[in-house]
This record gives sequence, C-alpha cells and structure tokens, in this order.
Amino acid sequence: MRKFLYKLISKIIYFIFRVFFRAKVSGQENLPQEGGVIIMSNHISLLDPPLIASVLNRPVHFMAKKELFENPILKVILYIADAFPVDRDSTDIKAVKKALNILKNDEVLGLFPEGTRGDESEVADLKDGSVMLAVRSRVPIVPVGIKNIKSKGRITINIGEAFTMEDFPKKHLSDQQQKEAAQYIKEKIVKLVNS
Repeated sequence: MRKFLYKLISKIIYFIFRVFFRAKVSGQENLPQEGGVIIMSNHISLLDPPLIASVLNRPVHFMAKKELFENPILKVILYIADAFPVDRDSTDIKAVKKALNILKNDEVLGLFPEGTRGDESEVADLKDGSVMLAVRSRVPIVPVGIKNIKSKGRITINIGEAFTMEDFPKKHLSDQQQKEAAQYIKEKIVKLVNS
C-alpha cells in the first residue's frame, strides 16, 4: 500500500510542478536504474524532497531530521515516503546503519549534505556524516541542483552525471582528505545549481 501511495503521490506532485509551476527538469537519464545510489542535493525548501522524488523513476529513501517526525501530519507523509530520522546533534549510528542498509539492498538514498535548508544562491559546506556515507558506501552518487523555489524564476531541477568517491580512502580519512572529499562533492552540486 505504501509503495502504491508513493507512486501515486509522486505522479501528482510531478504533474503539479510541471503544469502549474512550469518546472524544468534535466538529466533524469543520469540516475542508474539498478544498484545502490546516493542522491545528493542542495536544500532550500521543504518542497525539495517531494520535488526530487517526483522527477526520479526510482523510490528515494530520504534521511530527515528527527524533529520532523514529531509533527503528526508530517510523520504520516514521511512514513509514506519511507523516510527515516537522523539526530543531527550527535553521531547517529542507527541512522548511519539504516542508510548503509538501504544502499546494500540496492535502493536509492536521498541526502541533503548541507544538513539544513540554506540560501538559494549559495551551497553551504557539507556535513561530515554525509561525506562519510558517500566515501564508505562506494556506490554511485548523483548530484542534484535545485533553484528558483523561493525566487520568481522558473523552478529548475538539474540532475548531474553519477560519480564515485573511489579516489578517496574508504576508511580513516585525514582531516585534509575529508575536506577535499566534501569540496569535491560540493563543486558538483554548485555547478548544477549555477547551470
């Protein structure tokens, strides 16, 4: 039932954004059609998760801050979306294990590596936890750039080509390597936001 509702709601959201908001989508073909994948996007609005889910043809399991699950209405929506909570104020081992399990099951994990909603014109520095997941999982990462959700321009979702973090050590990154890995991912997202 949840999968049916997910597909139905995604199609409705896609229709609304494309018809009423004239949303422009590019790069949908860049999502690998099998295997574990991480979606990494900039984050500017509460509309970002449903928007991304609606334009991709594979279900996306979003990691969402635990506070959202305290709202009864949002909790139902998050349940349908098969999202799961993360405690941003600590090293949430349970959330990390859940994320890695999703990838091991050849599913799609959705992350907003900035950790919170930010300015539409600027991508903030990425959180260490998101970078760690990207490096450790060794799955393809698909960058996404969203723009004009808040401004008057045409809403645009640019989906980039998949890449991996295989040039970085799988474990025990030095502080410098961690910064380089974060910057490597951030630059790909920024490029799509500015396209």
